[in-house]
Amino acid sequence: MPRLLVTFSTFPKNEEADGLYNLVHQYIKQRERVPEPTSSGLLLAWLQFHVRRTATALRKLRARAVEMDNELDQDFQNFDFEDLVEAKDCLLNVLSVAEEQHGTIDALSAAEKGSEGFNFSNCCAALSVLEAHASSNERLSSRVDKHLNELRERIMAHREDNINQKMALLTILSAVFMPLTLLTGIWGMNFESMPELEMKGAYQKALLGMLILALCMVYSFQRAGFTAHP
Repeated sequence: MPRLLVTFSTFPKNEEADGLYNLVHQYIKQRERVPEPTSSGLLLAWLQFHVRRTATALRKLRARAVEMDNELDQDFQNFDFEDLVEAKDCLLNVLSVAEEQHGTIDALSAAEKGSEGFNFSNCCAALSVLEAHASSNERLSSRVDKHLNELRERIMAHREDNINQKMALLTILSAVFMPLTLLTGIWGMNFESMPELEMKGAYQKALLGMLILALCMVYSFQRAGFTAHP
C-alpha cells in the first residue's frame, strides 16, 4: 500500500451520527501523534484505536459484573438472571474481537521484515506497546469471564439450596403423616372384633394420640437439625 491516501473529516456528516463514526470522530480530535507518518504508522494508529475501544468495552463489562455482584448480595430473590446471560454473551463477543486483534498484531510483528508496503522498523516500540495492550485485553477478558462464571455458580448454588430446603420440608411432612396414615388404615379395616373402636371416647383419644405423635416427630426432626435453615 505505498500510495494509500486516507482523509479524515473533523466534522460529523450530520447531527444524528452515532456508533463507530462518532467514536472515530472523538478519537481523531485528541491530540495524539501517529507513530510514523507512513502507511505503517497509520495502520498502527488504527489498530490502537480498536484495541482501546475493546479495552473500554471490557472495563464496562467488569464494572457491570461488580454491580451484579452487589445486587446479588443485597437482594437475591429479585436478581434478574437474564442480565447475567446478556453480560456473558457480550463478553464472548468482545473476547472474540480481542483474540482477533491480538492475532493480527502478532502476525504483523512476525512479518514486519517481509511485509510488502509496510515497514515497522521505525515504530517497533509502538508495535510492542500495542501488542502489550492486546495481551492485557485478553487477560482482562479472562478475569471478567471468571467473575461472571462465579456469579452463575452462586446463583445455581442458591437455587439448588432452595430446592433442597423445599424437598426437605416435603420429606418431613411425608415422614410425619406416614404413621398417621398407617393408623387410619388399620382402624379403617372392616373387622368385626376391634376392641379399641368400642372404647369410650375412642375417636377423641385417637385424634389426640395422632396429634401427640405428629408433634413428637416434628420435635425429633427439629432436634436433629433437619428443619434448620443455613
